[in-house]
Amino acid sequence: MKIALSLSGGGLRAAAQLGALKFLEEEGVQICAVAGSSAGAMLALMIASGKTSEHIYAFLKEIANRDLFKLSKKPGFFSLENLEKKLAQEVKLKSYDQMAIPLFTCVTDVNTGKTHYLNCGNPIVNTIASSSLTPIFEAKEVNGKWYIDGGFSDNLPVRPLKALGYKVLAIDVNPIVGGTPKNFKSLLVRSLLIMLNANVKPSKKMADAYLDIKGVARMHLFNFKEIDAAYEAGYRETKAQWSGLREKLV
Repeated sequence: MKIALSLSGGGLRAAAQLGALKFLEEEGVQICAVAGSSAGAMLALMIASGKTSEHIYAFLKEIANRDLFKLSKKPGFFSLENLEKKLAQEVKLKSYDQMAIPLFTCVTDVNTGKTHYLNCGNPIVNTIASSSLTPIFEAKEVNGKWYIDGGFSDNLPVRPLKALGYKVLAIDVNPIVGGTPKNFKSLLVRSLLIMLNANVKPSKKMADAYLDIKGVARMHLFNFKEIDAAYEAGYRETKAQWSGLREKLV
């Protein structure tokens, strides 16, 4: 089976998408194109460069707090400079033409608010731009334009994949659970999740199959200790729902 894959943002919850990818690999599913926003853009970059789920998972577990939370000198609390360096060391490809499969990196233009699905330029720089969740992280300048997190405008980029002729599986890791936020941090996260869920609705309709990984619902966006649990939830839920998903993808 050959499919295209759309991956949502969601911080370290994105490890659940690697669990899903692991299951797809075991089933012999061939990923022929991939698009992603934010953390999903980082996974999409590595998938498109030819990395397996096992390799990407090991890389994700090597990322430390200091790689994400380096204090910024620009607008935004933190810089992703360290993460950019690690990605450049891991993915030694400097153009989209060098990728094993088509890759689309979703970013949001700060000046216009428009969504862009980048498939030219430096894929690593574009991935960092897609991951710039302001105001937590600083915006990223790319060729004179300023971009922020792709999730602000399209957190589940299915649209650029539709013209390629493959059935599209969209994997989302941002379920909302009930409960009233009790502090600033929980209120901020809940607000982000509401925004993200609102802009994925069109993508859910465009995708041929949609998987919402519910096991990550109570996980924090940046809790490194929950990577294993997220990965296992992604594998488990993909396996449980595979029969129905497969029918939509054949």
